[in-house]
Amino acid sequence: MNKKVEEYIKSIFSSNSEVMKNPTCYIYDLEEITNRIEEIEHFKLANVSLYYAMKANPNKDVLKHILSHRAISGVEIASVGELNIARDSGLKNDYDVLFTGPGKTPVELREVIRSGIRFINVESVVEAIRINEIAEIEGIDKVDVLLRVNINYFLDGASEYMAGMSTKMGIDQSRFYEDYELISKLKHIRVCGFHVFAADGVLDYKILLKYTDFVFKFVKEAEKTVGKVKVIDFGGGFGIDYTKSNRTFDTKAYFEGLDRLIKTYSFEDKEFILELGKYIVGSAGYYATQIIDIKDCKGMKHIVTAGGVNHMRLPIATDRKHPVYVIRMGIPRLYDKQIEVSNETVDIEGPLCMTEDKISWDEPVKRASIGDIVVLTQSGAYCYTASTLWFLSHPLPLEIIID
Repeated sequence: MNKKVEEYIKSIFSSNSEVMKNPTCYIYDLEEITNRIEEIEHFKLANVSLYYAMKANPNKDVLKHILSHRAISGVEIASVGELNIARDSGLKNDYDVLFTGPGKTPVELREVIRSGIRFINVESVVEAIRINEIAEIEGIDKVDVLLRVNINYFLDGASEYMAGMSTKMGIDQSRFYEDYELISKLKHIRVCGFHVFAADGVLDYKILLKYTDFVFKFVKEAEKTVGKVKVIDFGGGFGIDYTKSNRTFDTKAYFEGLDRLIKTYSFEDKEFILELGKYIVGSAGYYATQIIDIKDCKGMKHIVTAGGVNHMRLPIATDRKHPVYVIRMGIPRLYDKQIEVSNETVDIEGPLCMTEDKISWDEPVKRASIGDIVVLTQSGAYCYTASTLWFLSHPLPLEIIID
């Protein structure tokens, strides 16, 4: 774990009155976010636009920091609620917004059409018809959209899959031409390109490039029927390592490979969009919670912390553990025979009245005592807002910014 962050966590759990009163918090390191954005900016191609996927972490301070970077073209939202947060966090223009996701309500569609966002990523004929009807009522000539296509390609090697299989995402490639014909005839719809997000959490850049090659073949063939495609939105996909192996996604090699494919297919005049969230903020976040008790039950020890799946649900929800560290705090024992952990495998669990309340399990721990701090790294994306925060009405964890 980053030594600077470790010392900061130790300090706030010793001196911050709010943290000491509710000993559980998220910490976001803005310097790490900047490093990720600048890394992408250094290697990305001129015709690649980078949008921040707000669903990863909508914290207003984090979002304001991200939007301050010149490499960020805007945000990708999955609800009007996210649009309102972006407006309150430094979004200068609603045009700098992409709206993605299945099940957009008519109320949400009306709001984003009125506000003039750049693209709505259309998921179905039904959604396109709704957009067309709203535009007619609002007196809007054209609404720019990207059609989301569920490509017939299973992108193996990811942590989450959204295409290449039966999902609710997008238009099935087998129906594409039939649905395109219906959508393209709608008076107020202008199809500008395709959205082809297939999978998330890919660490091997070669896997994404193979998928890109398949997509480019599809686009090349589709252009014979639909005409010129101006925009291809890849969504996200860049992964981060949830182990202590320090594996990284090779952005340099990815963009070099993307450049070769663009030249091979003569796609230099197209715009390519990346909607990155986890890759930008995931490794910048830390979940820290104090050890309240340690129990020895039927031959196994259990570390009980102030926060559990109500604050940090991602590990148990995805069956994927985060890297765990214990910061020693040197708190005196309450009594002589108080149970401690010494080079043992334990479960780390929260305060909820359910055995599934685990933030890590079968976790080898070198040393731990009551009062120490358990830290889960890689906790900047899909952690705070993806948790069951109000379950049992425990206090919410603080969100603290390191700037």
